[in-house]
Amino acid sequence: MGADGPRCWRMSRLARRSRQSSSVAVVTETEELGRGGRLRGGAAGELVAAAYAAESAHGPRLARGLSLADLAHAVALIEGGDLAGEDAKSLLRGLLELHAIPGDEFPWDPSLGDAFNAREAELERRVGRAVAGWLSAGRPRREAFRVALRLTARAGARELHDALVDEAAALVRHAGATRTALATDYTYLQPAQPTTVGHLLLAYAYPALRDGDRARASHAALGASVAGAGGSAGSRWSLDRARLADLLGCDGIVEHAKDAAWQADVYLELLATLAIAATHQSQLGQDFEIYASQEFGLVELADAHSRASALMPQKKNPYALAAIRTQAGQAAGDVASALAALHTGSARTDHFHLLNGTVPRALDEAVAIARLTASVLDGIELRTERFAQIAIESFVTAADVADVLALTGDIDYRSAHKIVGRAVRDLVDAGAPFSQLTPDRLAAASVAAIGRPVEIDEATLRDALDPAACAAARRQAGSSSEAAMDEMLDGIHATLTAHESWSQTARERESAAEKALLARARDLA
Repeated sequence: MGADGPRCWRMSRLARRSRQSSSVAVVTETEELGRGGRLRGGAAGELVAAAYAAESAHGPRLARGLSLADLAHAVALIEGGDLAGEDAKSLLRGLLELHAIPGDEFPWDPSLGDAFNAREAELERRVGRAVAGWLSAGRPRREAFRVALRLTARAGARELHDALVDEAAALVRHAGATRTALATDYTYLQPAQPTTVGHLLLAYAYPALRDGDRARASHAALGASVAGAGGSAGSRWSLDRARLADLLGCDGIVEHAKDAAWQADVYLELLATLAIAATHQSQLGQDFEIYASQEFGLVELADAHSRASALMPQKKNPYALAAIRTQAGQAAGDVASALAALHTGSARTDHFHLLNGTVPRALDEAVAIARLTASVLDGIELRTERFAQIAIESFVTAADVADVLALTGDIDYRSAHKIVGRAVRDLVDAGAPFSQLTPDRLAAASVAAIGRPVEIDEATLRDALDPAACAAARRQAGSSSEAAMDEMLDGIHATLTAHESWSQTARERESAAEKALLARARDLA
């Protein structure tokens, strides 16, 4: 850099600052929106760039919720008798016009402040300042955001629930078709016990259903209304909080006014639900990526869920599984960042500055990934012959042989376990499969392990070495036997039906509440 370099750089920065300062020095009525009479001039350019731009960016995702919050507040003011005449009608007509604008087409202008200010500015342009100003009667801007975030999150929780149910349903369809197909389970990526392909798949279905239950719990918690709470201790205006809850399709209210205005734990629980669901999907994704490898060859993704290599023409990469795994890290980070932001005093805006953006975005991502997981599972090819081959060629019946020795002989279980372990070692050293275990080899292993031979007849040993017979011999609830599988499948089918019924009822109720609110607003207008 030349001698004049640093000085020129400093002059350039000063010039930029001068331009930014002059841009906020000339203040119009629109630029003063949201700053009231207490503040002089407009917002600093740096504040707009660092804060208002981020808050305005939340607008598209919160748009529907903000609109419903405004409409319900206006209706409540009118029904309470605090707003009447042409101002009341004009306000509702203006709000109905804004409601018809798609969120991604609305003029969100960060120079005006946050998304609430942008809506108020557009409303003011249509109905005038005096009429638009009624939106803040008895309600701080944060209440509009609180209501909007709650409505947005509640709808997202239901959509997540539905995607998780679809994920479980896809697993159940495959499990039903393969409930007796021989397979081996894996622990530490090592063949563990004989089972069936269907039993293996149900191990992923149950977590998805629990995730769906957690989404329903979040949906219920988000159903308590925070509208009408006022600043933090209530309001002098005739705002009926129960009526507001009804207008918004909510189930009751968050009782304490300040708690209604500032509670955040319901969102932490929701973000935790997203992270748990994403973790389950990531585990499934990691397992299936291994199962899809050439070395395992157990499953194959549909071409629609795969991606070709730009360099190596032979490759069919399971790209969808990588996308599923990646979102789990983001979801875990969202929980951590929300918790960190909450390390502040009460009634501060720090955490909602984060949550207003994080929660809707995280829900969109979680729903998309859950739908992708369901789609992958729906289109996956299960290679049952390869599952059976691995079960037959591996040592997965070793535990069953030990069980039989302990159950039919005069030997304790720990000794039986040691004998079979020694027999496996001898077969591995000899390069022989476990199917070549004989009563004589077992007796020799017993002498080496515990100092005396053990006796077992040929037929009993052959049955214990048969992986299909072992998988069918397990009688406990939840096991791999055909009877246990049928019982689980019947139970899950009933659970899926109940989940689908709940979702339909919730969707219809929320839709009916929105239609009723819009109809009431039109009647009053």
